[in-house]
Amino acid sequence: MSAVPDILEQPHPGEENHRSEPASQRRRRTRALGGAIAGGVLAAMLLTGIVPRIAQRHRLTAAAAAVGVTVPSVSVTTVTHDTSASSVSLPGALTAVQTAAIYARTPGYVRRRLVDIGSRVRTGQLLADIDAPDLDQQVSQARGVVAQTRAAQELAQANLVRWRALAIDSAVTAQEVDQMQAAFNEAVANSNSAEANLRRLLQLQGYERVVAPFAGVITARNVDAGALVGTAGGVSGTLTAATGSAPGSLFTVAQTDTLSVYVTVPEDNAAAVTIGKPAVVTVPALPGDTLRGRVARTAGALDATARTLLTEVRVANPTGVFLPGMYAQVQLALGAGTPPLRVPATALVIRDGPPQVVTVGPDSTVRYQTVTLGRDLGSWVEVTGGLADGSVVVVNPADDLRDGARVHIGAGSGTAR
Repeated sequence: MSAVPDILEQPHPGEENHRSEPASQRRRRTRALGGAIAGGVLAAMLLTGIVPRIAQRHRLTAAAAAVGVTVPSVSVTTVTHDTSASSVSLPGALTAVQTAAIYARTPGYVRRRLVDIGSRVRTGQLLADIDAPDLDQQVSQARGVVAQTRAAQELAQANLVRWRALAIDSAVTAQEVDQMQAAFNEAVANSNSAEANLRRLLQLQGYERVVAPFAGVITARNVDAGALVGTAGGVSGTLTAATGSAPGSLFTVAQTDTLSVYVTVPEDNAAAVTIGKPAVVTVPALPGDTLRGRVARTAGALDATARTLLTEVRVANPTGVFLPGMYAQVQLALGAGTPPLRVPATALVIRDGPPQVVTVGPDSTVRYQTVTLGRDLGSWVEVTGGLADGSVVVVNPADDLRDGARVHIGAGSGTAR
């Protein structure tokens, strides 16, 4: 019984050590434990803020890398030769195939006027009569002179025959015969001169009748009955000269059943324009009507300044609807040569230097190619150099498309024809 209390009264080994541990050591252990707990909390807070940022940075880096390796998609077209009918459209103006200003050849007064503007006349039709009494009297006088010279010629001829007969019998000298021969020759010359003067006056008298030189329409009338006209073309001023008529002219006649259009063909197309080539003439003022004609003639040489070929196109105008002076557009058919290459106008890259196009090679790599342009056809442009048949060009190339970049050809690409 006494042994049990002794055991209970003995201290526990750990308890003895705890009791024997100093208070300073316990305080240091408590501080260390608190610092560890605070450090853990702080580390947890830092990890909570840094880890999402690091993950976001990795995502942005991966997205940037993905964008960097993305191949741009482009629309392309394959360039081939133009197989459509070759023609060129040029501006011009309709003109009458013949136009003449009618003047008075005989001085006098207009006795009567038979036509006015808009009158259609035939070849040789009387337009006006001129009263020229002075000329009529000159004709009468010339007829009298002719009669005198003919009588003198007959007398000289009779004397010459008589003197030649006398010379056979040596009744007259040879000198006298020569004088008779000279007198006869003089009489013949005087007679010829008088007859020539009479013919001249008769021709002038014929100009008292003013007639149309060809069939057409009167486009200007500058005289009335009683107007004084002269050989210089002047008129008495009773009427102001019509617009477009020659000053001093009595009438202006134009042949309008056939019209001409003069155009200047550029040097590049001049060789293909030949006489007889078909042409289509349209007039903006008459959009529903079309005239068909042919090349009548060319100048045969280029203008040294403009480098163009003057060409006349003639068209029939039987109805008279088309009027001289109207603005016209002439479409000329060109000869069959090597058809040109065409590219869409949107494929051109116009920057500081010459025009370029962006070609796509078999390895899907783009290259900037300098080209030489021909005619501008609106939505299409002819290419005369720097591009081969079958080349693949980019339509609407982006400004940031770099030379040597790889591209992806998108759907909907076509062929330039």
